[in-house]
Amino acid sequence: MNHRFTVATLALCLAPAALAQNVVLSEIRVDEPGFDLSEYVELAGAAGTNLNGLSVIAIGDGDAGSPNGVVESVIALSGSIGASGFFLVAEATFSFAATPDLYADFELESSDNTTFLLVSGFTGGVGTDLDTNDDGTLDSNPWTAVLSSVAFVRNASPDGVTDEFFYSATTVGPAAGDSPAHAYRCADSAAWKAGSLDPANSNDTPGAANPACGSTVALAFSELRTKQLGPDNDEYVEFVGTPGASLAGLTYVVIGDRAASGTTPADYVGHVEMALALDGAVVPADGRIVIAEPTVTFPLLVDWVTPPDGLLFEDNNTSRTHLVVSGWIGQVNTDLDTNNDGTLDNLPWSGVVASLGVRGPFGTDHVYSSNVVPVDATSTGNYTAAHAYACSPKDTWTVGAFTFYTGGGDTPGAVNRACSAGPVLECGESIAGACNEAHANAFCSDTNCCYAVCTLDASCCNEAWDAACVNQAATSCAAATASCEFVDVRLNEVRIDMPGADTLEFVEIAGTPGLSVDDVTLIIIGDGATAAGSGVVERVRALTGAVIRPNGILLIGNPATNPDVGNGAGTGGANLTQDWIENNDNITIMIVRGFTGALNADLDTNDDGNFDSAPWVEVIDSIALIKSPTTPPIGTEFAYGPNRIGPDGAFVPGHVWRCQDTGCWNIGLFDVTQNQAAGNETPGLPNVVCDASDCLGDFNDDGVRDGADLGALLAGWGTSSGDVNDDGITDGADLGAFLAVFGQPCE
Repeated sequence: MNHRFTVATLALCLAPAALAQNVVLSEIRVDEPGFDLSEYVELAGAAGTNLNGLSVIAIGDGDAGSPNGVVESVIALSGSIGASGFFLVAEATFSFAATPDLYADFELESSDNTTFLLVSGFTGGVGTDLDTNDDGTLDSNPWTAVLSSVAFVRNASPDGVTDEFFYSATTVGPAAGDSPAHAYRCADSAAWKAGSLDPANSNDTPGAANPACGSTVALAFSELRTKQLGPDNDEYVEFVGTPGASLAGLTYVVIGDRAASGTTPADYVGHVEMALALDGAVVPADGRIVIAEPTVTFPLLVDWVTPPDGLLFEDNNTSRTHLVVSGWIGQVNTDLDTNNDGTLDNLPWSGVVASLGVRGPFGTDHVYSSNVVPVDATSTGNYTAAHAYACSPKDTWTVGAFTFYTGGGDTPGAVNRACSAGPVLECGESIAGACNEAHANAFCSDTNCCYAVCTLDASCCNEAWDAACVNQAATSCAAATASCEFVDVRLNEVRIDMPGADTLEFVEIAGTPGLSVDDVTLIIIGDGATAAGSGVVERVRALTGAVIRPNGILLIGNPATNPDVGNGAGTGGANLTQDWIENNDNITIMIVRGFTGALNADLDTNDDGNFDSAPWVEVIDSIALIKSPTTPPIGTEFAYGPNRIGPDGAFVPGHVWRCQDTGCWNIGLFDVTQNQAAGNETPGLPNVVCDASDCLGDFNDDGVRDGADLGALLAGWGTSSGDVNDDGITDGADLGAFLAVFGQPCE
């Protein structure tokens, strides 16, 4: 191996390309018996990929015998990859049966260490010296990015004098004491293999699929953690495989949704979320390899550390398919299941070495493996498993604990938990026992209550849920709920989160049409930009000059639905058009009168859940969106006020709305499109009527529309209390609708 190959050079060779990222060098011939008439370079990539602006360059010692790093040949590419997925470049004297896609004049040196690079934006030329001090590190990089590279090696330990250095981590050779005359990228492993000098005895396949090399790597998923309580520092994957086997040429691919890309509507099916090259990973002697990021808290058990954020595991509740593939030529964010039918339409790899599907709770997405982790069913709902393992010795996939701990089934680098040990217990497991009843095992079935109690008494989650735990639960686990009280100016509908980028956040206020809210201020209270604790004013929006619309609605901050307030900067510079409401904590949304406070002010300085200062004359209305309803809250700050809604499973609600007729709060769907289809998301419009069985105009619920009800309607004139047609105001239209049914009994 070239020991002068540096980390900087490696980073260079693996740099992301701005163009045609999925194109790779696939096959090269530099020599043959007699005259070298049929030298060629083959590329592989997605059909239709435009190659304009790309170049293949060969780096060696140059015609003049310069020691190292000289550009010996440049092939400027043009055209596109055809339907075969291959692109062949050759000289006019090419004699193979295949027809080149591009003819070019070039000369490729043989019997030397030579590095081939596929680059974009090349600005150098033949004779350019890229390693001027001959130290094995490129001093100049006259290109935008390196898409692919391979070194044909005669001497794996060059001194830079008798044999020149090479500049790629991917190498092939020596072959029979010399550099290869021909080499190709194996179809089954993406490793490079040397061919023969004589094409008659080699495996030349210019313009067609390369041979498989019979990879001996046996690999299977054994354990997987993709999320945990708190920061996801301990994500890891464990494989079992052939001891000593190199995973070079293999890629770890995760297929899920495209929600994180910010597209609307979100697509939960068939998108490549992650593609991690496993070059450098080797299965240890015990046959178990643990792969994790640098943040893990168990570093001594990790066999191969990825770059930071190498394991891009999303943590939303959709299905995922984890694959280890050979011959990867795809790219992240590609849709492999374009018609969302559960069958992959595009397979940008030559083979699948290992696969595992992790099932989400929704029936609208898919997994693409017969090896499946079931849904994690808890007392608070169904979720995509955070941790799963193939239990020993049956290899049955079992759901572990959301919390990372060895008692929850985490055994990275060791034999997995026995199948006979039964289900893993943790907070929220339905079989753990009720929180208000003592039992011999640790934990209880209510997730939030369990965490709240164990925060104060760890023995309840380590030993047993005894009488003391029951008593603590009675104190910690009582949570307020939202009332159904109507006020004339009220918070009416809120969205704080959605799949992908939060482009459609809004707060909606309802009230008397035409009413000025000039003296009203919208404030949002959480932990502040620096997680300063509880009671920090995160957003301030004065409604100066705003008036309730004729339909009884005032919309703040949804750019897609013509908001009344929110296209510009608010007090403190808050932009109310995207990502302006925190969405992973308890937050309190309030409309107040006479606000004299300031953005970032701390209203609960001792973080006890009670305001120490109240810089307003009156709280008109409030709603707290809850992630953790316990006292104290788990992993988040306190919320304030009597009206609270949530959590939505283990999460803060992404959308909440109030019934048009009753005033009661409801949790909407996380997905905007699905929520709109259900009729529950109506920014800028009146909300849904919840009690369709109400007897129109029977305000006193005595079963008949009579004079008493007429009196109630007239008493509510100009307000919403006598509203019959659900437009938010009692007026002549309501009187007409009432008189049409006057005297009629309710059915």
